[in-house]
Amino acid sequence: MKKISNIIKHYFNRNLWIIYILGFVLSLIGSFQVYHGRYDNILKEISVISVSVLKLFLFVPIEGFIKQNPLAYELAIWIAPMTTLLATFSIFNKLYTAIKLKLTHFYKEHIIVMGYNGYSIAFMKNYISLKNKKKILCILPERIQEKDIEFLNRLGIITCHIDYMSGLNDENIRVSLEYNFASVNTIICFEDEPKNYGYLKLISELIAKRKNKKEKTINVYVNIVNKYIKNIVQHKMDEIKIFDIKYFNIYDLIAYNLINLKKFKLYETNGLKREYFSFDDFSNSIGTPNILLIGFKNCGKSLFELAVNQTTINSKENMNITIVDRKISNIIEEYKATIRELKKVANIELIDGDINHITIQNKIKENHRKNPFTAILFSTKNCAESLIFMDLLGEEIFKNVNTAVLCENIWENKPLIESIILKYPNITIFGELMDVLNFESITNEPLEIKAKEFNAYYNKISEKILNSPKQNISIEEQWNSLSNIKKDSSRNQCMHQNVKEVLLEKIAKIEGFSSVEELLNAWKTMIDSVSVKEQINIIEKNPAMNYMSALEHKRWNNFYYMKNFVYSEKKDEVNCTHNSLIDDWNEFLCSDKREQVIYDFISVLSVK
Repeated sequence: MKKISNIIKHYFNRNLWIIYILGFVLSLIGSFQVYHGRYDNILKEISVISVSVLKLFLFVPIEGFIKQNPLAYELAIWIAPMTTLLATFSIFNKLYTAIKLKLTHFYKEHIIVMGYNGYSIAFMKNYISLKNKKKILCILPERIQEKDIEFLNRLGIITCHIDYMSGLNDENIRVSLEYNFASVNTIICFEDEPKNYGYLKLISELIAKRKNKKEKTINVYVNIVNKYIKNIVQHKMDEIKIFDIKYFNIYDLIAYNLINLKKFKLYETNGLKREYFSFDDFSNSIGTPNILLIGFKNCGKSLFELAVNQTTINSKENMNITIVDRKISNIIEEYKATIRELKKVANIELIDGDINHITIQNKIKENHRKNPFTAILFSTKNCAESLIFMDLLGEEIFKNVNTAVLCENIWENKPLIESIILKYPNITIFGELMDVLNFESITNEPLEIKAKEFNAYYNKISEKILNSPKQNISIEEQWNSLSNIKKDSSRNQCMHQNVKEVLLEKIAKIEGFSSVEELLNAWKTMIDSVSVKEQINIIEKNPAMNYMSALEHKRWNNFYYMKNFVYSEKKDEVNCTHNSLIDDWNEFLCSDKREQVIYDFISVLSVK
């Protein structure tokens, strides 16, 4: 019923001007017919007709209802006052909506959504549908049309404009005061790059100008399309101390949701069942993930980047990945321009062509026979094409391999999906856009809390093990002091804890411990109350401790390589260089960075 009502209201508002014109025309014609010829003076006649038209709109026709009047005049008696009522209601409704929006803006907490596009609209609709308490203030680009503003207002969304090119001018300051920017605690940016950063800088300056405000950190979530732009500007964004800026990408969120599913795994750790004797025993027993990735556009890149972190399970070997796409060689060359050490994070094989071609299918089958895939990822936009391809290749590949298929609109492909799943029950369908365009997915509060707790725990254990001075500052203060890249590093470390936990469970079982917690407590005891030098000697001599430390170091290296860092004797976040990016673990142990092994081990101890 509500939908029908909205449709009627839409078309009624759209055609309201026709009723106004009709009422005026009928009033004019009807009054002319009634009064024409009654007066000798033409000016008097015009005056009387004008007054008659006016009074018709004011509910007081000069001629009564009893007298027989022309049809036009009789119709005008009804339609003219109706148009007056409609106009009054329309004006009052707009005024009421404006006042209501402004009042709710002040007495309720609100968030800022920046930008107007398909993503921001979907997010705002989702947010409202869940009946969140906070109101939305949408900062619109100047190109926005009036009908779009009215659409947002009908949803209960407050709108305003600011011009980031003009800086702290009077108009921007007025808008920030009128819409109470200082009360905002969350900003979500969907604007184009690098406009996001221009707007954020201005908003931070406008909030800073507000007198007598409480010092607080505002959570900011920035949608990034071009990750390289983010790498360039994030150091300037770190300078805005009132913002805790987190970056998100729609396809990163989709990839994260997939990897987090308990039923989907990129690898199986079937090895490590017997007593180990050396570092190499570990490596050989664990094996190496081998992934088939079909499609390397937006989602494909996100899946690859996340897989680099989540498949770091062998401290000596990179994951193997076969990437299939049209013109993949050219795509990878462009990709290498933003990740200079790409070859260090994965062994990449490229298959250039269309998955529907028999030669490509045969090549995939051949690769699978040589080295069976541990997981298969379809990231092409055409879900139906992916499912058909699966059926063509058949059970030889897909029967026993974890397979994930991207599908942004599951309902459109539901019959085909259900039929394929009957044949291949190990298939996971993922990627519904509406599943990630919501507040919970974008903010990812559980991961954020975990990353903050890890950072605090890391600092605490570091102080204890290294006998460093204790920091009497809160978890939030410790977190806010980090650069964005260090925050990202903590988040990636937390995501990798599930991988470490799988290995630690196997080690605990082999060594006779009842749980991972018991194993880690035993390790803590072994290095407690001895010098850092002796701690590292203990770690190096113990195969399990040594292996897990090396694994964390490799994961940490991969993280920085994916951020376009390279090795240099000078550590410099702005120029993307770091002096600890040493790949060979034995070389690292023998270098002047040997004492930093303890930091890798502390990350292992943080697994909960």
